[in-house]
Amino acid sequence: MRRFLHYFGAALASAIVVWLASPAAAHGFGQRYDLPLPLGLWVMGAGATIVLTFAITAVYLRDVRTDWGHLEFNLLRISLIRWIAHPGVIAAIRALSVVAFLFTIYAGLAGSDNPYENLITTMVWITWWVGFAFTCALVGNLWALVNPIRTIFVWAEWGFSQATGGGSLARNRPYPRGLQSWPGVVIFIGFAWAELVWGANDVPRNLAIAILTYSAVAWIGMFIWGRDVWLRYGEAFSIAFGILARFAPLDVPIKSDPSAAPELNLRPPGAGLSADRAVTFSLLVFVLLMLATVTFDGYLETPLYRSTAVALYTSQSLAPLFESAFEAGFPVNQTVLTGQMVLMTLAFLAAFWATSWAMVRAASRRPGAILGVTTYQAAMAFVLTLVPIAVAYHLSHYLSLLVINGQLMIPLISDPMGLGWDLFGTVSYRVDIAAISPAVVWYTAMTLIVIGHVIAVVLAHSVAIRVFGSRTAALASQIPMVILMVLYTMLSLWIVAQPIVG
Repeated sequence: MRRFLHYFGAALASAIVVWLASPAAAHGFGQRYDLPLPLGLWVMGAGATIVLTFAITAVYLRDVRTDWGHLEFNLLRISLIRWIAHPGVIAAIRALSVVAFLFTIYAGLAGSDNPYENLITTMVWITWWVGFAFTCALVGNLWALVNPIRTIFVWAEWGFSQATGGGSLARNRPYPRGLQSWPGVVIFIGFAWAELVWGANDVPRNLAIAILTYSAVAWIGMFIWGRDVWLRYGEAFSIAFGILARFAPLDVPIKSDPSAAPELNLRPPGAGLSADRAVTFSLLVFVLLMLATVTFDGYLETPLYRSTAVALYTSQSLAPLFESAFEAGFPVNQTVLTGQMVLMTLAFLAAFWATSWAMVRAASRRPGAILGVTTYQAAMAFVLTLVPIAVAYHLSHYLSLLVINGQLMIPLISDPMGLGWDLFGTVSYRVDIAAISPAVVWYTAMTLIVIGHVIAVVLAHSVAIRVFGSRTAALASQIPMVILMVLYTMLSLWIVAQPIVG
């Protein structure tokens, strides 16, 4: 432990020399925001917090329980909560979700071409993607409750059953075991590309067609393999929001007995990540893909990206590749962005895999360690401990976007199609860019990132005891993981502190 702190302290000191030389501005704002302390000191403090958490965990938490059932409380014991969770209320919420879903598509097809005047652009990128991610991570899996694609298929199943005297609409074919969650991974890659690379991702009609296409694919998957099977393996956003919801304090456990009483459990944050659940390699890729793409989104707003892009565009050695891409119909800018996104995703996979290998090597040399644990097994066991980090960075990265751009919904509810309506008298509302200050964004982001990493350290220690057996082996295994987390903390804070590059 002392040796680890010695070497790690030296590494931090070396990194600080570089960090202190860089001015900082708050992420999410065009104006400069000068931190009260140099960025290097903030980074050093955040890294030291992670190391201190590991040290406290090593000294005081000799065993960490992985069964949080004793801390859960069923909220359905409260009469008001039971009334809110009544099937009739749930059905009404789902019906409203379907109405909003269909009207959003209609607005995209028939409304204004101006992305700021059409409901669909703000609804998709701000209210749904960012807003639902916040809600699922901080409250519970709202998407599982209101998913309109699922609801429409449920209605279709009911109608088919009534028309055929009990027939099943879904073919319920056996799902190929080797396919795992790869359909969801591929779809999420496409979504990430559309969000970060696609130059026409704010064109209302394009968004409407994309939603219809995605819905059709989902319904085909539900028809072939069954609704619940496709939601588990192929519906990318059920997987993504479900991963984030494992961090949330509210949980609706899946009952093997359909007649069992439903539950709505209140639990400690992150408790859903510590359970001993089977994780497939495809789900591991999905988690790391979520972390890599949101980091890449932040990277796109840094001066480093701009300078890198200029160097790539002017590179003589890459000129033939750009010409070939252009002739094939791919714009140079999108080609470069796609390549960088792929490289960052592969870098995240490689870093985590190398860390898993190092954990196994470190643990196997300690007395009492469970022998025979492979790098693959370690990676599967520890990947969910990265979810608090993904949650923290997602919240910190998109906070200002949600607060400022989310205000666009106020005038849009009165004129959702850009046709000059004023249904609720809010069409003249103008976005208040001072609704949240750069200082608040910075301090909130820093706090969230540090807390997320602290929770991840505790969860990783819990998993290490379960996987490697002895306490000494578990502690030894966590040194590579702590190093990885500290490096990512430094990267996250550096990205958040950069000014947005137009």
